[in-house]
Amino acid sequence: MIKLRKILLSKSIYITLFIISLIYLVIYINIDFTSKFEGSETKVEGEVLSIKYQGNKMTLTLKTKEKLIATYYFDTEEELNKTKKELSLGDTLSLEGELTKPISSQNFYGFSYPTYLKYQKIFYIMKVSNFSIKTKNSNILNSIRNTVRSSIADNKVGSYIRVFFLGDDTSFDTTLEEDFRKLGISHLFALSGTQISFLISIITLSRKSFNIKNFLFIVCVLVSYYLIIEDCAAIDRALVFSIVFSINKTFNFNILPLFLILLSLSIMFFINPYYIFDVGFQYSTVISCTLILYMNNKKSKGKIIDLLEVSWVSFLVSLPISLYHFSYINPLSIIYNLFYVPFINIIIFPLSMICFFIPHLSFILEFFINIFEASVLFFSRINIGYITLARINLVYYLLYYILIFSYLFMKVKKKIFLFLIFLMVVIHYFYPKVFPKDALYMIDVGQGDSFLLTSNNKTMLVDTGGIMSYYTEEWMKYEKKSSGVYLVTFLNQLGITKLDYLVLTHGDYDHAGEALTIMDKIDVETVLFNGNDLNSLEKKIWNNSTRHYKLREGDNFSLGNFNFLVISNTYPDENDSSLVLYSTIYDKKLLFMGDASIKSEEYILDNYNLENITILKVGHHGSRTSSSEEFIRTINPTYALISAGVNNKFNHPNVEVVERLEENGSIIFNTGINGMVMFDFNSDKIKTYIR
Repeated sequence: MIKLRKILLSKSIYITLFIISLIYLVIYINIDFTSKFEGSETKVEGEVLSIKYQGNKMTLTLKTKEKLIATYYFDTEEELNKTKKELSLGDTLSLEGELTKPISSQNFYGFSYPTYLKYQKIFYIMKVSNFSIKTKNSNILNSIRNTVRSSIADNKVGSYIRVFFLGDDTSFDTTLEEDFRKLGISHLFALSGTQISFLISIITLSRKSFNIKNFLFIVCVLVSYYLIIEDCAAIDRALVFSIVFSINKTFNFNILPLFLILLSLSIMFFINPYYIFDVGFQYSTVISCTLILYMNNKKSKGKIIDLLEVSWVSFLVSLPISLYHFSYINPLSIIYNLFYVPFINIIIFPLSMICFFIPHLSFILEFFINIFEASVLFFSRINIGYITLARINLVYYLLYYILIFSYLFMKVKKKIFLFLIFLMVVIHYFYPKVFPKDALYMIDVGQGDSFLLTSNNKTMLVDTGGIMSYYTEEWMKYEKKSSGVYLVTFLNQLGITKLDYLVLTHGDYDHAGEALTIMDKIDVETVLFNGNDLNSLEKKIWNNSTRHYKLREGDNFSLGNFNFLVISNTYPDENDSSLVLYSTIYDKKLLFMGDASIKSEEYILDNYNLENITILKVGHHGSRTSSSEEFIRTINPTYALISAGVNNKFNHPNVEVVERLEENGSIIFNTGINGMVMFDFNSDKIKTYIR
């Protein structure tokens, strides 16, 4: 035991192990893993690992020759209810359908669903047309998990129990989650160290001493709990950290916290190197490790002062992560956490655990949930303390950490480091404003249009994209994160919190469908419409805007160095009447066609002399109803921009239109192929998401 203690107290062991784990991590994440499926399979058998119901949509995670996501849409409510009763974890299914590659919007800084699945070694999604249960679950662990999940009510209280007891947030209101992020308290809803610490505390209090026997009992309880909850990186970290620190305490090894942290991280990286990309893992690891090291030798200054210090340190070390991923911070979260941390940890979380076992007490939990949600809604709506900062080079965020850790752990010049951190935030905030960019962005919104123009700190969004929902009955509805939310996130990542103009070329949903979402999140100064009568969607947008105008042929306006002229006529058909904007910037000529048809093109050719257009926004997503041979030949575009969804049901862009543009010598950029495209007019450079 003495020899073992000497070995374990050697610093070099932990440092060497950590370095080896980092080398392993770098090698592993650069391995290009490939699927075991060929992609042409139409029949698959697999064991059900997870089940999620949203409206008429069922999403399954299956264990086949590799993990597979399967989606199925129910035609009737009876079929849905029957499946909920019959289908359970551990069942083996026979499925028929089509394997497809996962897709998502391909925008700079955006969330990539294919990459997210790749980190779980999932390469295909199966669109299921038919399925049947081949064998029922016979595994006792799955039976326990099925019993636990089926016992939780499908209501507001149930959603909190699922979050805090199982780590399942699929039934949680996404709008509420956005409010949590605005206040800087979303970390409280990540299943991680809080739950593990709570369990350990309860077990420890029930026992008189902390010995080997009790340690083994704690490990058994933690592992049992771990096996029934949803798998996530944050809870894996909490479990590994808890066991490592408990072993150190039980056997009195007296290993320093720093080396326990290095050991725990090494174990995590060997288990799954992809954890490094998980935002929840980043938050929980950085915050918990810093607090362990920072508070280890601190003397208590009273509960309130200690809580304030924990809140301050947590805010500080999570700041670079929040800025990198979400482009905003809320310094008032330091104050909010003083109230919400104890409120969640002392009231909501324990009550959620208790109400799982004693459902009759749910009315008490619901009372406190209502208080909690009402306060969150109030503080998020007054929008105080919310600061947006643009995404910049990764090195800048690493510099943040150098200064933050210097401030926390250096015993001298603390005020200087704190001042430098503040100065970095100020520089970060003003950088895009001091160095504005004249640019055009074609944003990937799927099957729709959205173009952003920036110049001299002025911004304009032409169309918003939008996906129409085709639900026929109430039970079919399920909450989907709209493309408008992603648009707002992208604008924030550019440091944009205000739009000078929101231009809606016409009222079709794939062009104006996200306008209300954007107007709710971003300050829109003026909304511009075409000259036609407003449809129902446009009327809602009109009524929700403070300044609005209908543009007509001959109207002109400017945005920084951009000059715009309306050259479209009005027709009974909405597509024919799409706003057509002719723009110039420096020696470049731009033409935005909306969904304008050949009829509108003929009118433009008859009334305007347009030649050698630099950038053409191709009309109607490259449909055959636009981009006539005469029109393309006459305007002779250097670049042609097509905004169309991947594998869209309209088969946009039309093959003939593409060939017509290619024969003309135009360079084509298609969101379905290239993702987002950015033209920088200051440097004459073009950047695409995918080359």
